[in-house]
Amino acid sequence: MSLFTSTARASLRASVRPQPSAAPPTSPSAALWRTGPSLQLAPAFPHTVRHASSVPFSQTARDRLRARPFLLLVGLMPIFTFGLGCWQVKRLQWKLDLIDQLDRKLHQDPVRLPARIDTAAIPEFAWRKVFVTGTLDHEHSIELGPKTRDGQLGYHVFTPLVRGEGQDTIIVNRGFVKREYKEAESRPASLTNEPVALVGMLREQEPRNSFTTVNEPEKGQWTFSDIAEIARFTGAEPVLVDQIYEDNPGKVELFIREGVPVGRAANIELRNMHLTYAGTWFALSLATAFMFFRLMRRPTTVTAAQYRSASKQL
Repeated sequence: MSLFTSTARASLRASVRPQPSAAPPTSPSAALWRTGPSLQLAPAFPHTVRHASSVPFSQTARDRLRARPFLLLVGLMPIFTFGLGCWQVKRLQWKLDLIDQLDRKLHQDPVRLPARIDTAAIPEFAWRKVFVTGTLDHEHSIELGPKTRDGQLGYHVFTPLVRGEGQDTIIVNRGFVKREYKEAESRPASLTNEPVALVGMLREQEPRNSFTTVNEPEKGQWTFSDIAEIARFTGAEPVLVDQIYEDNPGKVELFIREGVPVGRAANIELRNMHLTYAGTWFALSLATAFMFFRLMRRPTTVTAAQYRSASKQL
């Protein structure tokens, strides 16, 4: 027979049943979050809330790119400008190789032009020193300009050189004369009829660009060295030689004062700004990369509606 009644047994089981542990004390800030921040904090921020935390109010990098399309452009700028910098480095190497090639040509001995000149081979021999003889045809000279030399304004005199029976007539750029000696009659000292022998550089056609002016032969206005057009006007072959002056430098001023054309120096000056351009593009790449990094790291601005929506997810 049981020593306990059913009522006593039930009371005993209840007394030994595990009791739930007491809830830990809740701090005011925790209670504030648990009672719903959207109801208690949102009214205090009617416009926007700035928050630097990563959860839950700051967006991820992907979210920022979606929310701010202009960041895509900023992010592409470092790549684009870096590519341009690399391209300029390649252009720099190409220009240095070209300068070395032209320098080697200038240090070679002059070659005599053949009687018949193959114009298709001119680019291969461009900037080579050549030796030519013949008689200058002053009646078909043209003055191309304006040009400058040592701060003085003037023109370059282009004159056909008749090389003799069975030989092609070529065009010679004799060099610079001052503006007041543009007309041939004003510079009789330059109108020699004796055979001449000269050394010059064989030239190829310069490229045109959108700013190149148009020659007006009927008006005697020549501003661009169009070899084919000058050849048609003068009756010569489309072969141009720039005369080189390597004699006494002290006579240059005397020749210019008397209206005698003075040829060019035996050197080639090529514009080479590729290193500067490369440095500029690389600097822009670095600057835009830093800008993109700062934009991605700055605190996110969220609206009150976004704030309340995120608060409900807690």
